[in-house]
Amino acid sequence: MKKITRILSISIVLVLLSVAMPLVFAAPKTGTCPITASTNIVAYGDTGFGGVGDLSKSWLTHFLDWWKTQDSSVNYVFLDKNDVKTDCNLANYPQVKLYIQPGGNAYYQQNALGAAGKANIAKYLDANRAYLGICAGFFYAANDYYWQGSYYNWPDMLDRFPTVEGSITNIADYDENPGYALTSLSNGHNAIYYGGPTQGWQNTQINLPLGAEKQASFAAIPGELPALVKYNKMLLSSVHLEAFENDGITGLSTTQRIENYKLLANNINEVAGTTFFVPTYTNPPQCSDGMDNDGDTAVDLADTGCSSVSDNDETDPLASQCSDGIDNDGDTLIDFPADAGCSSTSDEDEFNAAAPADLLIDNFDDGNLNGWTLTKASGANNWMVSTTDPFQGTPVAQSQPSSTSEPASNMEIGVSTSGYTTIVFSYNRKLVGLDAADEFKAKWFDGTSWNTVEQTASNSANDASYVTKSFTLPATAGDKPNFKIRFECTAGAVSEFCRVDNVKLAGQ
Repeated sequence: MKKITRILSISIVLVLLSVAMPLVFAAPKTGTCPITASTNIVAYGDTGFGGVGDLSKSWLTHFLDWWKTQDSSVNYVFLDKNDVKTDCNLANYPQVKLYIQPGGNAYYQQNALGAAGKANIAKYLDANRAYLGICAGFFYAANDYYWQGSYYNWPDMLDRFPTVEGSITNIADYDENPGYALTSLSNGHNAIYYGGPTQGWQNTQINLPLGAEKQASFAAIPGELPALVKYNKMLLSSVHLEAFENDGITGLSTTQRIENYKLLANNINEVAGTTFFVPTYTNPPQCSDGMDNDGDTAVDLADTGCSSVSDNDETDPLASQCSDGIDNDGDTLIDFPADAGCSSTSDEDEFNAAAPADLLIDNFDDGNLNGWTLTKASGANNWMVSTTDPFQGTPVAQSQPSSTSEPASNMEIGVSTSGYTTIVFSYNRKLVGLDAADEFKAKWFDGTSWNTVEQTASNSANDASYVTKSFTLPATAGDKPNFKIRFECTAGAVSEFCRVDNVKLAGQ
C-alpha cells in the first residue's frame, strides 16, 4: 500500500510539473507590435531610462481615457522602445492618425530610441501623419537645444524644428523645487509649465519655420514666447495641457484641466485631420462660439481674425506694411515682392535692411595666425597654418594636438560687436579621424562667459569633405566690445586633425 501511495504521489507531482513548467520556463514573447486594426493613437511610454516621465505617462493616460469617454472610437496604445525601434513599422499602419512623444527626459528618449527609432518616426511623419510632442517630446522634435544655458546637439533628435531652449526659469526653474508652476497663456488658458522648450528667451531668437503657427504664447513673460505651436502635421507643446490635478502637482483646478483637455483635443483634431468628439468650451472663445463678433459677416475659423478654434479675438488683423498698399519707407516701391525690405506679405517692416557688415574674415591665405591667441594643454601642440587639404585657397588653420587633455589646443580672437544687434558666426570645418575620446568645439564669448555653438561631444567625427556651419547668435552677442570666438580641438592620435577655414563674423 505504501508503494502504491508513493507511486501515486510521484505521478501527481509529475503531472503538476508538466503543467507548471511551461509557465515557469517558457521564454517571454518578443517582437510583437501592440498596434491593432482599431488603434488610431499611439504614444511612446518607456519610463526610466526610456525617457518618459512617470507623471507624464500618468497624465497622458488620464487625458486619453477622458477623450475615450467622450468618443468611444478613440483607441490608443503605449509603445516601448523596441516597438518604436524594430517591432512596429509605424508607416505601415494607416489607421494610426497620431503619434505622441510625451514629457520626460529628451536625452534619455533620443538615446533609448536611437537611430532606428528616429528613422521609424521620420518615415511615419513623411507619410503625412500627425505628431504630438509635449515638453521633452517638443525638445526631441528639434534639431538641437539649450538646457539650463548649456547647448546640446544629440545625434538622434528628430531634427524637425529649429533650436529651442528651456527651462524658462522666470516661470519655473526645473532644477529648483518644485520645478513647475501654473502659468497663464495668451489664449486665456492656465496650464502647468514643467521645464518645456520655447524660443526667444535667453539663448535663442523666435525662429518659427515657414508654415508654423503659434497657437499660444506665454502671457506671464514679455516677448510672446511660443508655448503651443502647430507646424504642418506636428503639434508641439511646451506646457502640459494633459496635466491632471493633484496627480503629483498642486495648483491646477479641475475646471482648468478640463478646459485644457478640450484645447489639446481640438488642436489634435486640427493637425491629425481627425473628427473625434470634443465637448464645447465652458466659456467658448470667439473663434468657436458660432457668432460674428467683429461684424464682418464671417464666423469662427472662416474669419481671417481666427487662426485656431481657441482664439479669443475674432477681430481681423491690420494689414502689415508689406501688404497695405502704402509706400511706408518712401523708396517708391510698395509691398512684397516689389520692395526689397519685405520678406513676405506678412512682414511688418517695409524699410530695407542695412547690408551686413563683415566684422571678421580670415581664410588664412596670408599664411599666419596673426591676431589669434593660441593656448594648449601641457604636452599638446598648438594650432598652426597648414597647406594640407584647405577648404579654399592654399593654407588652412589646423590642429593636431596629440593630446586628450581637454581642451588640448585652443585658438581664439577678439572682435568688437559694438553697434550691431544681429551677429552671424560662420566657418568651414573638417574633422579627420576623431573618435569617442576626442572633441571639437566652437564657442563665443559675451564678455562674461563662453557659449558653445557646436560640440561633437563623445561622437566620432570623420568628415569626408568640409562642412559649412553658420549660426545666428543670440541677442546677447550684440554690442559687446569684448566679444571673442574660439575653436577647441582635443585629439590624441597623430592621425587626428581639426581643420578650420573661411572664418567669418558678420554684424547687422
